[in-house]
Amino acid sequence: MHPDLETWSGLEPGEDGWAVPGESLPEQIARRIEALIRSDAPIGPGTRLPSERELSQIFGVSRLSVREAVHRLEALDLVVVRRGAGTFVARSAAGHESEAVEAPLPKSIDIEELFEVRRLLEPAAAEWAALRADRRAVLQLERLAERFESAAGSSERGFEQLVNSDIELHVQIARSAENVLLSRLLERLYDLNRPQLDYSLRRPGRAEKTTLEHRRIVEAIAAKDPAAARDAMLAHLAAAEASIREIVSGTANSVD
Repeated sequence: MHPDLETWSGLEPGEDGWAVPGESLPEQIARRIEALIRSDAPIGPGTRLPSERELSQIFGVSRLSVREAVHRLEALDLVVVRRGAGTFVARSAAGHESEAVEAPLPKSIDIEELFEVRRLLEPAAAEWAALRADRRAVLQLERLAERFESAAGSSERGFEQLVNSDIELHVQIARSAENVLLSRLLERLYDLNRPQLDYSLRRPGRAEKTTLEHRRIVEAIAAKDPAAARDAMLAHLAAAEASIREIVSGTANSVD
């Protein structure tokens, strides 16, 4: 039993709830924990978080949702997971004034540069995910692919939800590669990628084609076929780049 659950019990939903529209359950949980870590509560670097079981009881959710939330916090360098010991607040998480401030990403980026980096990182992520993802991770990828497909097929399509679903799937592929640095890089990269996704997915037929491309990637990962996963991701990136280039052709070669 965690020695001080009173502090953490404040995370449980209040009468007004704590959900934010468009956020997945793990995102909501991660946001609540992050807010507590960054608050004035006595949760400094090195503090051990409650166990998955205890957090699932606090939030009233499954342990899988808690585990995904912890992965998000780990990718943000807010917690450190030590196998056999637990999850601890990272030294860099406190956000004190004395800490160095991370340089912001540029507000615009050249499309060619963006896709050059994506072609370097994302096929490798898909390949490693095919080699390393366990059954639970594969089920999560399949669920995210289905969520995108559902959003794409909705008669009342919300493009923000579509973009969020796309990004979540790609980031989860990186997490399934079991490389924290890679997932952090891709999460930051998608801050830049979001505008082009919004443009691209609004093109007639693009969301439906993306659904098929996602399915091929996830199927290759599930089949533990790293070469097929890499090729499927490369094909997806080529199609995405072609789509956005057709949109911006004759106007500008950057995404703002």
